[in-house]
Amino acid sequence: INAYKQIHKRIRVIARSRPEDKYTMVYGLKELGNVVAVTGDGTNDAPALAKSDVGFAMGIMGTDIAKSAADIIILNDNFATIIQSVKWGRNIYDNIRKFIQFQLTVNVCACLLVFSGCCIGNETPVSAIQMLWLNLIMDSLGSLALATEPPHENLLNRTPYPKSEYIINYKMWKHILMQAFVQLALMLMLYL
Repeated sequence: INAYKQIHKRIRVIARSRPEDKYTMVYGLKELGNVVAVTGDGTNDAPALAKSDVGFAMGIMGTDIAKSAADIIILNDNFATIIQSVKWGRNIYDNIRKFIQFQLTVNVCACLLVFSGCCIGNETPVSAIQMLWLNLIMDSLGSLALATEPPHENLLNRTPYPKSEYIINYKMWKHILMQAFVQLALMLMLYL
């Protein structure tokens, strides 16, 4: 690893290399804490594909062993597809986070509204059946609106999220709680 630390900063792309070189490169980069993606099409690329964080196998020219060791199979054997898959993957991840933030905000507000309504008045402002209907409508329409957002080119300019980051980070929790309390204050004002 020490010898590898000295040379890894100068290496950008390895092409036409031996399978052992690919595997050594993947192993060394992962030991240094990097996220590693590997492309391959042959049986000899399978160890590096399996060891990497993301393995891309060629769908047309690739062997079955390479395809089974890889995480993603490129159906048209075009490297430009990798860029499109990264863009779509980041877009889907961002859409999922937006939907989770939306849903948690609405549900936190609704639960707090029902709880505080029970504590203040003699009945809840929203019954259980109404709550189910609200969730059904909010889930379906919200998921359609947030899931169909197309990817844009700026997604590729952003740095990737760290592997240790949760899907709901601190900033999202802050937004969820702040927005839920603003909505709760408005609802309680209308209720009272």
